[in-house]
Amino acid sequence: MKKSWSFTDTYGKEHSIVYKAGFGLKLIVDGTTYKLKSQNWFVNVIDYSIEIAGSDIRLVAIGAKVDVAINGVYIGSGQPYVPVQANTPAWVWVLVGISAIVGFLCNSALGIVVGIGFGTLYINAAISGKKGKVIGIFIIWAVLQTVMAVLAAMAQAALYNM
Repeated sequence: MKKSWSFTDTYGKEHSIVYKAGFGLKLIVDGTTYKLKSQNWFVNVIDYSIEIAGSDIRLVAIGAKVDVAINGVYIGSGQPYVPVQANTPAWVWVLVGISAIVGFLCNSALGIVVGIGFGTLYINAAISGKKGKVIGIFIIWAVLQTVMAVLAAMAQAALYNM
């Protein structure tokens, strides 16, 4: 995945910002490459800061959602910048881990993909301050994983009895 942005600083100079995800995470600012590391084992979570010509630039990535904030305002959405780590309670990170691990144990690769997808939803809801929504999403995840596990068991039993 590759996303790019450009902005003009207070001196009138044009700057380019490119985010590349694939075999390694990279931020390229005016040709200078910075290697990035996710803040979470399961979900891609990045909140990286750099200063360019007196402007505070923040690359924020949660899962596949990526945006750049310049001086506290996101370029893509126009919303104010909210720090990821400071606004995500520890219990939300625990739910992300539970979703990925239990998803893998119950439903193998598909379960972990579903768990990671739901993990991004937990983090986004937590950053917006909707703690009740995080719990609701977690309950939906638990029901979905249970249904998937039951269907897989039924399919396996049907194949075994053939």
